[in-house]
Amino acid sequence: MNNIRRPLKYSIMLGCLLFILALGLVLNVSVYMNYRNSLYERHQAYVRDLLHFVASNMDVDDLKKCVETGQKSKHFHEMQAFLDNIKDNYEINYVYVIIPVNTSDHDNIMNVIAGMSSYEKKFQPDMEVQLGGLTGTDYTAEIAALYYNAMNTKGEITYFEDDLDRFGWAYTGVLPLLDSRGNFFAELCVDVSSTRIHDDLRRQTIINVAVIVGLGVLFTILFILWVNSQVIEPIAALERGMSEFAGKSHGQRDISQLAIKAPEIHSGNEIESLCHNVVKMADDIRSYVSEILKTESALESAQNEVERMNQLANRDALTGIRNKMAYDEELKKLAWEIESGDGQFGLAVVDLNFLKRINDTFGHDKGNVAIKKLCYIICHIFAHSPVFRIGGDEFAIILKGTDYENVDALIAEYYAQEEKLEKDNTLEYWEKISAAIGYSRFDKMVDNCVESVFKRADAAMYEKKRQMKAVRP
Repeated sequence: MNNIRRPLKYSIMLGCLLFILALGLVLNVSVYMNYRNSLYERHQAYVRDLLHFVASNMDVDDLKKCVETGQKSKHFHEMQAFLDNIKDNYEINYVYVIIPVNTSDHDNIMNVIAGMSSYEKKFQPDMEVQLGGLTGTDYTAEIAALYYNAMNTKGEITYFEDDLDRFGWAYTGVLPLLDSRGNFFAELCVDVSSTRIHDDLRRQTIINVAVIVGLGVLFTILFILWVNSQVIEPIAALERGMSEFAGKSHGQRDISQLAIKAPEIHSGNEIESLCHNVVKMADDIRSYVSEILKTESALESAQNEVERMNQLANRDALTGIRNKMAYDEELKKLAWEIESGDGQFGLAVVDLNFLKRINDTFGHDKGNVAIKKLCYIICHIFAHSPVFRIGGDEFAIILKGTDYENVDALIAEYYAQEEKLEKDNTLEYWEKISAAIGYSRFDKMVDNCVESVFKRADAAMYEKKRQMKAVRP
């Protein structure tokens, strides 16, 4: 036999260790990056939707005039109340409007307006920002530079993250505010906590490393033991048999003698063990295939779970109907229909009246009852159209088919039900819901985008709301 300079056993052990280390590193980095990106994408989508929602409720020209004059208008006070409500009802740290002044260490940001929670207004009233007030040393030069660089006239959102030391990490979205002429004058900002992301990533990384290292060590030990008993020694026996075959077949002209014949070995013979292991390998292959099928089934279940989570992401937690995210996706489809010249749809906007009065007087749980009851009624009346909850007390309906054709009758049916509820003395105040509905149909002679249809429907709804508030105490 030839002298073996590098035994196969040690080569396999070294290769196995290197493979496990490389595989563990790749898996850990891949899992970490995918998990991190998933967490940040959810934060970014939340901040983006909230910025657009707040901006859509702003009178930018009026706000710009307030900044220029230093005087608070009626709309300014309404916006203050709106931002306060946002602070109370959404999971955010801050929502505010500022004007970057410079990137120095002092007085680098000018305050315009900021939302305050009910708790802050009661126990921390000194936190209220002053219109036109400078922030002193509240912002470092580095952070001020981020806000300053976010100024643009394209209305593009800028995102950044900041370590607030004892307050943890904050993820900030900055939306430039443009007046009706497209000129930049301020920035709308939303801060949400991202400390949990870092904690989750740290915890997940430790778990991943522990699992991968543990499985790697276990796999390495089992693999080396298996290789030694099932591969190394059988190969050594096979090498001896092949050496005998080579010596016997050298110069052999009889074709029948060129066949490889395993020596006849009784119990305890290595080649007999190898033959038995060939059969066992076939069984192992079947086991491996079974494991592969199980893995495919697990992957399919995981994919179904991902689809289920995507559906949950598009559902409103309170009412169970589709939410603002799903509504935005439907608007993209409508925009495509308009571009293809096949747009036939309408938009209805429904806004619950007196929700704040119900919340303040009877509690938010009764306000939730009113919201769910309104949702139930409009979903049953507009049974052939998708209904979305796009705000705290605001719903949108994409009118299609028979609902599109009979929208006036359906709205009349709604108000008839509302009147019936109003006269029912067995119901509580919050059960006698009142809502304003406005709608508009897409008209290709008037509308060139979905937003145009929505604005007309929204205006009709607000006119109806004004009328209803004038007649109901």
